[in-house]
Amino acid sequence: MNITRRHFLKHQAQSAAVQAVEFGTMQNLNAYEQQLLQLNNDLARLKQIQSKANKISLKQELIQQHLAYVDGILQSRPKVQDIVVTTMLVWCIDIADYNKALEIAAYVLEGNLALPDRFERSPCTLVTEEIANTFLKQLRTEQAVDIQVLYQLERLVNNPDLPSDVRDMPDEVRAKLYLAIGKANLALITGESEQDAHYATQAKQYLEQALELDDKCRGRQDLNHASKLVGQLPNPEPQATTPNSTDEAAPAAS
Repeated sequence: MNITRRHFLKHQAQSAAVQAVEFGTMQNLNAYEQQLLQLNNDLARLKQIQSKANKISLKQELIQQHLAYVDGILQSRPKVQDIVVTTMLVWCIDIADYNKALEIAAYVLEGNLALPDRFERSPCTLVTEEIANTFLKQLRTEQAVDIQVLYQLERLVNNPDLPSDVRDMPDEVRAKLYLAIGKANLALITGESEQDAHYATQAKQYLEQALELDDKCRGRQDLNHASKLVGQLPNPEPQATTPNSTDEAAPAAS
């Protein structure tokens, strides 16, 4: 999509969002209806594909037709139900665009928007479980992961400014997030960094939380390892920032 078309769609979405605030719905607004028509066409194409990998590949292409609209909505933040926006939240997770997914998720949770009817989980539960599951799988195969995504997700789902019912999720799902953060911290330990003791301490704390929420989350061995490292590694000098600070990103865990 060219820049002119993206700008037009974004501006059109912003105008629709202003009207949606007044009327309390996106229904019957031209920009929304046009985007919804495009989405339904795209969903029909995806439905004909059986391969998960091929579906993801097509979503990476199709999502470009919707992100300008989504950006317009995110900028105006009308906080009314929008199937296009909530579907793009899921697609961004599917294609591993986690930064965009979390940006959309923040808006969805802020407005207490519902996912399309075909999804049974709440937005908070779906976002947490899907991202945590993916990162846990990558950590099991020793792939590099961006721990900052996990910290950003944690801040989002624990945001005290959100109503408790919006943040509610099964303990087992929240445990997966803490397990992933714990494992990601362990993966950052090299034996040569001054931050190793900090990573070990962080890992121990998150793994303890994970096991407290779900004693079957398979984090016991990791917790024992983290506890041992905490006792062995020298305590570092106090740091001005921590790896989960938004000011300084931690290295990717691998």
